[in-house]
Amino acid sequence: MKISQAYLRYISEYLEIKGVDMNQITHYKASARLWTEIVGDKPLNRLTMADIAKYTQGLKTYGRRRGLNTIAYYIKELRVVLRYWRLRGEETIDSEIIPIPKREPNTPSFLDKDSVNLMIRTAKRVRTKFVISLLYSSGLRVSELRQLNRDSIKDRQFTVIGKGKKERIGFIDARTERFMIKYLSSRKDSSEALLVTSDGHRASVSTIQLIVKNAAKRAGIKKRVSPHTLRHSFATNFISNNGNIRHLALLMGHNSIQTTAIYTHIVDNDLRREYLAHHTC
Repeated sequence: MKISQAYLRYISEYLEIKGVDMNQITHYKASARLWTEIVGDKPLNRLTMADIAKYTQGLKTYGRRRGLNTIAYYIKELRVVLRYWRLRGEETIDSEIIPIPKREPNTPSFLDKDSVNLMIRTAKRVRTKFVISLLYSSGLRVSELRQLNRDSIKDRQFTVIGKGKKERIGFIDARTERFMIKYLSSRKDSSEALLVTSDGHRASVSTIQLIVKNAAKRAGIKKRVSPHTLRHSFATNFISNNGNIRHLALLMGHNSIQTTAIYTHIVDNDLRREYLAHHTC
């Protein structure tokens, strides 16, 4: 069995049956393609550590430059595939001896509430105001926003299916509700989707990303702003206002509180800057 076949069969025989998120399946398919393009489509029983070193190095330069965190993700996928086939009786490298690159510190990019308010205030279309306000007030992922329907939000509360197909409850604030009512009342289409394009089709992830990007540009914000920036902004604002980290983990849909803990570090950095700015001796 060749490496590309090993990936694709793992997808069809395990991931699809398990019912994982489509984004995960897409990433495994990309891993299979990158392996064959960087190293070649070798048989599993002929893989060497030199091949894996070549793959790791190639991920840094092939096509586009990738950071250590992204490379670590690809190597973890390779280890999973090899472990699966080794358990199935295939002769291949022991996945446990494959090193995973050390991850880089990852400090999320976020906006303060004044910058978010500026984006909303300078936006011309009510749809844009609604999207920004919704992402900031709820902490939704862009893929989660896309799946919401007109009737999903009731009494400023909604339920969404997040990563790992886990269901969670979320909330919006009064401002977002006002924008939602105004936006929905302006629509002429019959689509059940909460957010649609001008022709009435459910908005794609790329459409939502473009809405946010253009709003930031219009507001004169220099940094790169995406829907995920607004998700980070929601979390940072919650922690800054003394919100409980365990409650935030539930609102964000995090499997581990360790993932949520990074926002406490961001607030600590803000606190240190404030101390240095205002303390004299």
